[in-house]
Amino acid sequence: MVTREKIENFYRLWTSELDKFLSGYIYDEESKPNPTRYIFSYYLTVLEKFAAGRLEEIEKINLLSGIRGVGKTTLLAQLYYAPKFIPPSKKSNYSNVVAQDYEKFYLDVSRLSDEGISLSEFFNYYQERNNIRFVDLSKKLLILLDEVHYDEKWGLFLKNVFDATKSHRNILIIATGSSALRIKLNPDLSRRSLSEELYPLKFSEYAILKSGIYPERGLSDNLMEAILSSKDAKELFKFCKNRQSEISRYFSKFSPGAEEDYLYFGGFPFILRLKNKKSIVFELVSGVIDKFITKDLLEMRQLRSETISKIKDLLYLIASSDSTDIDKLCSTLRLDYRPVRAVLNALVQGGVLVEIKSYGQKFVRVRKPIKFLFISPSLRVSILNGILPPEVKGKILEDYLALIFTKDFQKKGKQYGGMEVMHDSSAGGADFVLRLGRDKKIIIEIGFRKQSEGIKQIENTGRIIDGYNYGILVSGRGDLELINDKIIKMPLSYWLVM
Repeated sequence: MVTREKIENFYRLWTSELDKFLSGYIYDEESKPNPTRYIFSYYLTVLEKFAAGRLEEIEKINLLSGIRGVGKTTLLAQLYYAPKFIPPSKKSNYSNVVAQDYEKFYLDVSRLSDEGISLSEFFNYYQERNNIRFVDLSKKLLILLDEVHYDEKWGLFLKNVFDATKSHRNILIIATGSSALRIKLNPDLSRRSLSEELYPLKFSEYAILKSGIYPERGLSDNLMEAILSSKDAKELFKFCKNRQSEISRYFSKFSPGAEEDYLYFGGFPFILRLKNKKSIVFELVSGVIDKFITKDLLEMRQLRSETISKIKDLLYLIASSDSTDIDKLCSTLRLDYRPVRAVLNALVQGGVLVEIKSYGQKFVRVRKPIKFLFISPSLRVSILNGILPPEVKGKILEDYLALIFTKDFQKKGKQYGGMEVMHDSSAGGADFVLRLGRDKKIIIEIGFRKQSEGIKQIENTGRIIDGYNYGILVSGRGDLELINDKIIKMPLSYWLVM
């Protein structure tokens, strides 16, 4: 058991250096506040509810997962200094946060763990030092815990805090963890917490953070809504045609090549500080995966070392191929099906890969090919060190669609009875099939090469899945076009603005 003196020394040193520590996350090299990501507004709303005494019990503990490098620490730092990051025009909407009539404490749990101090030991000391008890707090307390999974019993600690504070709403804990595996699967916190995931940057966020360029208000939501809710291709085409000038104005603000720069280099916020040092981008982004393997997967202790040593090879095989056949992966890596499947599951749960099942897979016994895409195009490009064979170039656009389907479309799809994202694994099948509720089906194909080839694939899949409402051909170049009564061609620009 750690001594009280050791905890006190850590506390005094930590609090004395906290402002200096966090300043590296909230300010850029010119000492200007770093811009916020979209998710900041969500947590700002939670913080305002807390400060105003309107927090629901289930909202007292918020868990935020996400792969390394997506900006979780920066987000917590911005919430710690929240009034600095509220635009003047919106301060009246967050008057209780601006007044900041609450105590706050930020803690990097990895630092605490390095000292051999547990969360329970530290916060027992914290309560004693500040003459408070969580069980009957009279003043509001915000606790921000970064890298919470470094404490082996972090889930039990948060459960105990939740249970001890059932009589009041004066505590709010926001905890982050790079180990999304542990954050998502912790059994102590089911029914006692809310969970969110922070994803790599979409193009629109990249443009805001890098250049301060914003799309017109509501454009992204309206486009997603139209893609999901249109009754046919003509209605979707009409909507997109009416938004064409807005899309053109938005992209006229960018220098040539901005779209490709994003796809190759722009998935992670830390890249933006490198400016023109693209030569080290691939190394740094690959480091995200290296840390996931050496830290998160090793700590789970569920995979053999022989299996873990081949994860980079497995990712390279996925990144460099047009499709994923697990049996072929097993043969190439000389591993059995079970460990390969276990690694793939871990990479999906850890937020590195997105699994796209074959249409109708859950209803048949035959093992159909599963598509694995990367949660950011930048991950695939970095694994391949920037060298993409022609047959793989279209895959980075699939990666981007997987990101926005996972991040935004799934939430939108709830109002239509849920949304499933699948693909057609048959020869000449389409890249994506979106099924909304029980009946609506939208087929999406990346038309990276010949347009006619993409149309044929949509039509092939339409026959296999017994009809569809409309198909969308995503084109890297060219104009918006209503190809026929069932198919619309939408340029990539429409998808990047979402």
